[in-house]
Amino acid sequence: MQKLVSILMPTYNHEKFISQAIESALAQKTQYSWELLINDDCSTDSTLAIAKSYAEKYPDKIRLFTHEQNQGLLKSYKYLLEQAEGKYIAILESDDIWSDETKLEKQVSFMEAHDDYGLICSDYITIDENGEKIGDVIKDFDKNQNDEWYDALMSFSSIGALTIIFRKSVFDSSCIIDDYIEHKFQTFDRATWLAISHNSKCKFIHEKLASYRVMSSSISNSGKFEKALGFANSVMDIHEYIISRYGLGNISRDDFDEMKKIWFINLCITHRNYEVFKKYAVTLKPNSLKHALMHYLPQLWWMQYTLRHPAPKHLCKSQK
Repeated sequence: MQKLVSILMPTYNHEKFISQAIESALAQKTQYSWELLINDDCSTDSTLAIAKSYAEKYPDKIRLFTHEQNQGLLKSYKYLLEQAEGKYIAILESDDIWSDETKLEKQVSFMEAHDDYGLICSDYITIDENGEKIGDVIKDFDKNQNDEWYDALMSFSSIGALTIIFRKSVFDSSCIIDDYIEHKFQTFDRATWLAISHNSKCKFIHEKLASYRVMSSSISNSGKFEKALGFANSVMDIHEYIISRYGLGNISRDDFDEMKKIWFINLCITHRNYEVFKKYAVTLKPNSLKHALMHYLPQLWWMQYTLRHPAPKHLCKSQK
């Protein structure tokens, strides 16, 4: 029987977490049919054995795929999308959790009632590697946007991939995953958000429906500046690729370039890298007091900021 929702779970070496992720999908209370597609990318730990045990126990719900050679994240997503039978696609990576058992019901009900929407997502909480809550991630960029998000996402607003459900037909007509692979993007989701938001409306449910696990080994959360900088550069490549396809929306090129500088400046501040901070700070337009100080007196601004805001403990450890 064809399922209405396909849940994509690419996995690699997540033996500590994958059971919780799978259980959170199985716990969903919904009238809608769904399938969980797990793609194990040549894990070297017991991830595959754990996934296999669930697939054998729930053959009507779970399909498991394996490969002889490591594919990488983007090729894993491409493979899962090719196997997906659902009208809708949900993302649940194997270290995250759907913490609200009504997530699928709420989101799919909205999508079924609104054909002009291509994507729906929600707020979420962050947890550490032990499952302890770190904080809430609550977004408000959708306010007064009339559910048209392209400009907001092009301006570097973000949404949690683990909270997303998107319409597969809109993905197929808007996104070219082979391009993602060819350009070696480091993430699947940002290019997908941007392309779908250009071609359809998007809906935000202001409820915390999922739990995102902050991992020290994650590219997007790395404590190592060089790794984080590489991810940021990939984000910029994604934006330039989308701009080449769909344009800047209602944002001017000058404003976009300033937002790029601010993205890198914030990254440098977080990771306490003054040299790269200065490189971007002196090119900022001095159109506010803060930016003027960064532009004309970067060292003074840096000194007063770092004195008032000590570096996060996990960054101090990673830089020793």
